[in-house]
Amino acid sequence: MNWRLAVAILMGGLAWAQPGPGGGGPGGGPGGGSQGDGIWRRNAYFGELLTFDACVGHQPGGGNYHYHANPLCLRAQLNDNVVTLRTSRDGSSYAELPSGWHHSPILGWALDGYPIYGPYGYANPADPTSSIKRMVSGFQLRNITQRTSLPTWSLPNHAGISQTLTTTQYGPPVSTTFPLGRYVEDYDWVSGTGDLDQYNGRFTITPDFPKGTYAYFVTIDANGVPAFPFIVAGQYYGAVGSGFSTAGTSSAATYFQAGAYATGPSTPAMTSWVTKHSNQYAEVVSGYDPSAGPSTTWPGTNSLGAQTAGSVTTPVLAETQQIQYNSSTVFVTSNGMAGYTMGPWFSADMTGGVFQNFPDATSMTFQIPATPAQATTLTNTGMGPQGMWVNGVVMFNFLDGASYINSTGLDSMAGNTPAYDAAVTSAASFEQGPQAPGSLVSAFPLFFATFATTASISVKDSSGVTMSAQVSYASPSQLNFLLPSGLAAGAATVTIIAGPETITSKINIQPVYPNLFMGDATAIAAGSIVRVHNGATTTSNITAAPIALNGDQVYLTLYGSGLGNATSATATIGGIAATVSYAGAQGSYTGLDQYNILIPSSAAGMGKVNIVVTAGGKRSNPVNIAIQ
Repeated sequence: MNWRLAVAILMGGLAWAQPGPGGGGPGGGPGGGSQGDGIWRRNAYFGELLTFDACVGHQPGGGNYHYHANPLCLRAQLNDNVVTLRTSRDGSSYAELPSGWHHSPILGWALDGYPIYGPYGYANPADPTSSIKRMVSGFQLRNITQRTSLPTWSLPNHAGISQTLTTTQYGPPVSTTFPLGRYVEDYDWVSGTGDLDQYNGRFTITPDFPKGTYAYFVTIDANGVPAFPFIVAGQYYGAVGSGFSTAGTSSAATYFQAGAYATGPSTPAMTSWVTKHSNQYAEVVSGYDPSAGPSTTWPGTNSLGAQTAGSVTTPVLAETQQIQYNSSTVFVTSNGMAGYTMGPWFSADMTGGVFQNFPDATSMTFQIPATPAQATTLTNTGMGPQGMWVNGVVMFNFLDGASYINSTGLDSMAGNTPAYDAAVTSAASFEQGPQAPGSLVSAFPLFFATFATTASISVKDSSGVTMSAQVSYASPSQLNFLLPSGLAAGAATVTIIAGPETITSKINIQPVYPNLFMGDATAIAAGSIVRVHNGATTTSNITAAPIALNGDQVYLTLYGSGLGNATSATATIGGIAATVSYAGAQGSYTGLDQYNILIPSSAAGMGKVNIVVTAGGKRSNPVNIAIQ
């Protein structure tokens, strides 16, 4: 059955809409697709979405952590109109503020020296007293079924190629396998339809530039989803400076270094940089065991025997490390690491379902023209770094390096867009980390895969043994099933036969990996409150309403999955150790766990607090309650 429905039945009807799974690097053809024909260049947000962490960041084999689109965690750091829904083992989930917006801060600087703002700006670019609105891109999906011509805006990116293509330059016909949006040439810029020009910017007054400046804007749609072209489009508006360098800047004056500021020009190019965590070490949560929490080192080998690209064996300082300047240039040096926790990353086609590229320390100096100017000869954005975010992380654009190959009918670098793939998550937490034998899991089709209302599932474990899995719920968009209880620990493969399709996904099997069900998208605990008052017992559902202890014994009955072979558990409520009177099978539904936990009397008045269960040395995803 649908396990969220099972928990709802146990709780008397509480249910909520489950999210789908959340999710590479730079790849030369003539248009910047470094592999393939270079004409129909793959959209990085399409091709690499599944390898992004919750912050929308990832890295190529070279380890250069970067964003291609909306940098969520940076925006949260800078209070850019987002709210945190919940924070779990695999990162935070955010939502856009529905109203009450303020002008976005500067999030970064492009190579031409112009600022990059978040998604919100003045409705009237000449009037700072006008209302705040979400900036709308002028790019739209083309109304085409055949890919036989290029959009006008992209022609400078395709030198020597006519807008009307020859048959050997055609892209694939639009289809389920090759949908509109797969390639950047599937978009066109339509004058007058948005707030921004074909470079994804505009001339505007901003809080930082009361006399006005040209500025780029990060673009999202009304649902907060990144909107093409995401940051900077196919060309820079301004004249591009020297860019990135590893050369010294001994002739420049120092404005910031080693956590301390000196006197210098008070300009946005100097003062906008994030330095709060510059004396702290960068941290990563690994997809191999997110329950272990963040680490300041991440070697290139792991418990599953997979070899990762990128490693840090000595802690590395995060964010901006140095700011220098002279009359023409601002020099910003960074290790390329964010001040927030990075990772984890997942990829259903790699060992254990973990994306095996990890960040390296990449010391680099970004050179910003102190006085940017509109270009007389435009520069294509191309591949690789397009600028730097104010936390010292590199900005990439909409390309992932792959492009269509007309002669083969395939994309180059197609490994991150497999035809038939699925993300396997816990049915309780919806996290893609390790799964325990005998636990309840959900699968979601990726890219072009579709499920059916009937399916058969098998799991091949690390010892080579294949076992059938019990399917409890099947639909075209989601499967729920029970992992076999006898699976060996290690890297495993799930094979799903649904209709005519055979779909595979790599997962990590571990003996114990507890997951807790959530009552809603903010991670309210899914379960019941059992109150003992003067010897009488009453039961009610957990809701957002604060729980008054009033001197009673108040127990929580929580539901989860993933106890595996563990026979006991501990718990904390708001960081206070809580008595677990029962941890084990729920009894009515195979694979469903139950925890009975006494709320400590010392937790009274704490307000909203997290509950974490630990079993077999593994911490669960946090869920929360409010205590009056």
